[in-house]
Amino acid sequence: MIKIRQVTEADHTNISVLVVTVFRQPSESKLITALRDGGHVAVEMVAEDEGGLVGHICLSRLAAPEGWLALAPLSVRTEAQGRGIGAELVRYAADRARQARFKAVVVVGDPDYYHRFGFVFRGPAKLQSPYPPQYTGLYPIAAETAAAQAQLVYPEAFATV
Repeated sequence: MIKIRQVTEADHTNISVLVVTVFRQPSESKLITALRDGGHVAVEMVAEDEGGLVGHICLSRLAAPEGWLALAPLSVRTEAQGRGIGAELVRYAADRARQARFKAVVVVGDPDYYHRFGFVFRGPAKLQSPYPPQYTGLYPIAAETAAAQAQLVYPEAFATV
């Protein structure tokens, strides 16, 4: 049975191990630490089973536009992939963002994967991003964000990893 919950400080080391293992290098783990240290994390959740942590998701505040979040990274242990854990983490995190009245969530990722959660790639919104536009998706929470024209400014932590 999988349990999804908010991260506690006691989870940080296990999250680092999980993320480094999944990505096979430390950049994403360093990003998470830098986002936490900078006070940018808005939503951070883990998935766990009887054996411990099997998944993690982080949503951080963009520097601009105000009230927008970036989903990065999403990690699921390799042996647990394909069981819907990543999907549940995305759904729970998006729901938390809605409840907290954030305006939108952006992701840089596989359009085929994120489209099923409501992320729109190459839609009516005109987003300027430092990342490839074909992989930049928008999950509009506030109605006006669906067709927004916005320059996405990520926290400095994204540039340092």
